[in-house]
Amino acid sequence: MKLFFDHQKRIFALLGIITGLILVQACGRQLTPETSCNFVQNQNLQRVSWGSNTPVNIYMDSSYPAEYVIALTGAIAQWNNIGQQLSKKDFFRLRTGSPGASSPRQDGYTKIYMLNTWEDDRRIEQARTTVYWSGSQIYESDIRINHKDYDFYLADDRPDYSKVHLESLIVHELGHVLGLAHTHNTESVMQVSLANGKVREEPQSPDIEALQCEY
Repeated sequence: MKLFFDHQKRIFALLGIITGLILVQACGRQLTPETSCNFVQNQNLQRVSWGSNTPVNIYMDSSYPAEYVIALTGAIAQWNNIGQQLSKKDFFRLRTGSPGASSPRQDGYTKIYMLNTWEDDRRIEQARTTVYWSGSQIYESDIRINHKDYDFYLADDRPDYSKVHLESLIVHELGHVLGLAHTHNTESVMQVSLANGKVREEPQSPDIEALQCEY
């Protein structure tokens, strides 16, 4: 009798756990999947973005050369022009100082680094942007520029086909910071690759339409 009773208790306990899980799931808020609009999406197919938490404060790490600041400010201006059109609000604000970690990591600051070290098996990368989010809210991001395997130029009216146009590259990476994913749309600044000497510094209608979904 005792063994049978214990077995029954285990069955009822298991049924109670399953029922409890079903009730929790039934009572939980159901999230309606969103169209991606070329945004990164979380596991619930919600677009991840900064939402109303803009402008995003961008800091330059000490590794970012002073002579390249003009490319960063130009790229920020490109996105801020769109932010002003959509919501009369800048997307980014360049801040002084270099707080936080001296190498890219989750430290509470959104920063841009220019690195002379890079993984040998990822040399094809011109840059890499890491985005941190909780739920659907982005709260931090880091941009790494690959200065080990690539050289850069600044002038957009004198293409250098041996180098990468830096402002165009940073415009692309800032798009990732806002939550945008890669696209194969040839009009977009979010195309996967940027050829040497190619100038693609001004977001186009596909990029603006994507941002309208979220901002």
